[in-house]
Amino acid sequence: MPYSIFALLFLCLATRAVGQTQQPDSSFVQIARNQAIGFYNQTIREQAHIYEGNEYIAHDHRIKIHPFYRVDSLLSGTVIYNGVLYHGVQMLYDIVRGELVIQPPEGGYRLRVRNDYITAFSLGSHQFSRIVGDSSAGVPTGFYEVLHDGKLKALSRRVKTVHEDISDGSYKAEYLIKDRFFIQKDGLYHEVKTRRSVLNLFPDQVSALRKYMRANKLKFKEEQREETITRVTQRYEELIR
Repeated sequence: MPYSIFALLFLCLATRAVGQTQQPDSSFVQIARNQAIGFYNQTIREQAHIYEGNEYIAHDHRIKIHPFYRVDSLLSGTVIYNGVLYHGVQMLYDIVRGELVIQPPEGGYRLRVRNDYITAFSLGSHQFSRIVGDSSAGVPTGFYEVLHDGKLKALSRRVKTVHEDISDGSYKAEYLIKDRFFIQKDGLYHEVKTRRSVLNLFPDQVSALRKYMRANKLKFKEEQREETITRVTQRYEELIR
């Protein structure tokens, strides 16, 4: 008998058995129901389409740091995969290869799933969408973190590249962060790197945005660029409402 059917039968029988006693124990009913639902959900996860990818091959262990987004430990998140929303998926985002890495419920190995099946995913509070780009759209196909999601969108393509060094005769390498930022306006994506490139997108509110940036000490130095782009995009939407 399939596990999912067994779980549902267990739930029905447990509830019926308690219902036939003279003094039903509501706590027992709830415990039985929770156990059955938990078993059912676990079985569904094990049989899920999202766990049918190819095995993930780790990067060269000699490279310093790690190739993943933020941390190299598994995070629980959600994935829209082939039109189905999955919750509680254990995963990592390899930003060197641009791949989502999934840990199956039984553990022991990791999978890389098909990018073209992924619509969106989340890692903690960080939301990512897959954008299919072309030359006319002004953006390459890939996963983008959504920094601001409104009439306009502020996006970041998380990037790590491998920097190799063999100058002393031995192999040394590390990952360098080279994030790219985009603003979507009027259906087009515009890459922004400087203060001028952002303000050029909003010519009708340049004075107000400059004042806002000065008042909030928003700079385009590398460590503050993401915050500045996000907040200026948000502020522009507020000004044009």
